Amino acid sequence: VGERPNINAEYGDTDSSSKGLSEKKKSSSDHSVSVFERLNKEETKAVTVTEKVVENAKTSVNLVVIIGGLGVVCYLAYMVLSEFFSNVSPSSVFKMAMKKIMNDDRAQLILGDKMKGFGDPNSRTRKRLEHQPYMVGDTDYLRVVFHVEGSKRTGVVSVDLKKSKSGWKTRYIIINLDGFPPGKITIEDNRHETDAEDLPDIDYSDVSFSETESE
Repeated sequence: VGERPNINAEYGDTDSSSKGLSEKKKSSSDHSVSVFERLNKEETKAVTVTEKVVENAKTSVNLVVIIGGLGVVCYLAYMVLSEFFSNVSPSSVFKMAMKKIMNDDRAQLILGDKMKGFGDPNSRTRKRLEHQPYMVGDTDYLRVVFHVEGSKRTGVVSVDLKKSKSGWKTRYIIINLDGFPPGKITIEDNRHETDAEDLPDIDYSDVSFSETESE
């Protein structure tokens, strides 16, 4: 009986071939997994960066809103405290001006009876008075604007005050009439006196005047 041919020797080691193919598949699979993991990490990193950008933007917006809110609160607190501690406030100016308007004969004739004053007509309570403190040089001024209404006509009242050495003084109280015919009612105008205080004092005692003879 002849010897049986060695199939493994003729065709090679099947187990070794299968093992090699298995290792190649495993290596390919591992490579695919590593590529997938790398792509997944890159996507996660990109998402994380985007989230950080969005979060930083939200934080910046919130910070701006908070700072703006604090600014508004500080301004309102300043206005309330300045009005509380000052002897001149928009409310006191309004009351002073309305008293003079109601006692003015010309205002009674043109505006009519039952006169009343109020602030911004677009506000909910109409109690908000438009006012503007300002400075000219080193001198403080205050302007208050409100509305007046009578049985005949309505108008807008402008009151301007100036702070002098002796205290606040009224420069003028003027009503600009609404509707037709246009016109204004000057309740008080002291600008020739209050503004004259800003003129420099000139001492003429040392000034000599020469006399000239007329021909």
